[in-house]
Amino acid sequence: MGIYVHVPFCRSKCFYCGFYSVASLKLKEAYLDAIEREIVLRIGYLPRRESDTLYFGGGTPSYLDRDDLGRIIRKLEENYSFTANAERTIELNPEDLIPEKLQGIKELGFNRLSVGVQSFSDEQLKRINRTHSSRQAREGIELAANMGFDNISMDLIIGLPGQTEDELLVDVIQASHLPIVHLSVYMLSIDSNTVFEHMVKQGKFQLEDEEVMAVRYQRVCERLKKLGFEHYEISNFARNGKYSKHNTSYWQQKPYIGFGPSAHSYDLYSRQWNTANLKVYMESLNHGILPFEKEELKSVDLYNEYVMTNLRTMWGMEKQKLEENYAEFWEQVQVQVRKYENSGDLIEERGRWKISETGWVISDAILSDLFVV
Repeated sequence: MGIYVHVPFCRSKCFYCGFYSVASLKLKEAYLDAIEREIVLRIGYLPRRESDTLYFGGGTPSYLDRDDLGRIIRKLEENYSFTANAERTIELNPEDLIPEKLQGIKELGFNRLSVGVQSFSDEQLKRINRTHSSRQAREGIELAANMGFDNISMDLIIGLPGQTEDELLVDVIQASHLPIVHLSVYMLSIDSNTVFEHMVKQGKFQLEDEEVMAVRYQRVCERLKKLGFEHYEISNFARNGKYSKHNTSYWQQKPYIGFGPSAHSYDLYSRQWNTANLKVYMESLNHGILPFEKEELKSVDLYNEYVMTNLRTMWGMEKQKLEENYAEFWEQVQVQVRKYENSGDLIEERGRWKISETGWVISDAILSDLFVV
């Protein structure tokens, strides 16, 4: 099983970000009290209480200081155990890659860093309201490696305002020269309630053409392969087999529990998600109430989720499992399977169905066609 902790605080809101967060630490103490209550109240959600992974996401978890992060970890460790080689990840912004912050994170047991770089262009960083410079990103990652962190991931974005293909590939090359073992590359999308959404409505910003984005995505995939990265999930690349264990557990449909506002949980039979409202979250827990919604999964939901999560990865879907557990639904999509097999976008290999390297770019269409409504 895995444990996720959502820290909803940021110094400022990035213009593209649709994740739940607030640009203030005013409610920090009340949040810490509430999440400690939630951890205790949810004992028993999963039958197993030993975790293989711990992931602090946000928001900006590194915006909290060492003592704040330590409070949450202590409460987790009072109620859960962790395997000896558990992967413990924390998301950071580059401006937090400083000696005292990194030392504190190391002492708390974090062994994997996920750094939100997004671009090495200072001009681009200003356009999307990031609070760091490209120099801070490069020097911070080097510092973290020198302090003993050997499992560092970073993010880049395809399709930033005014970004050219050459600028994007320069970002990729700069990333490859840093001591990172993992790279996530996301195509920009317009999420609800973001500054970019308002800018699009006002005609101040237009998302790049889909075909242009697709070509750039292919170029990035090709370049990263030459640079020694393995493309193991639609948006994720790794060196030396250093896949994100936590995120891979999502794609392989392993159970997990999420704490904090907007956090999701999965117990193999249902999904539930906490309210995406910090004040409601805290007030509910002050009264001993868990503020979540829940969806019981039907057999067709389980099939669709199996397709959606497993086909995102290089490991693909197990043919035997499809035929034994989901035969009724798998039979319904055989025409679509043959269509993508004939085009070379879907391949059967060693008892598994996988999207081919050329098919990644149309993965959304493939997934949609293999869903059963």
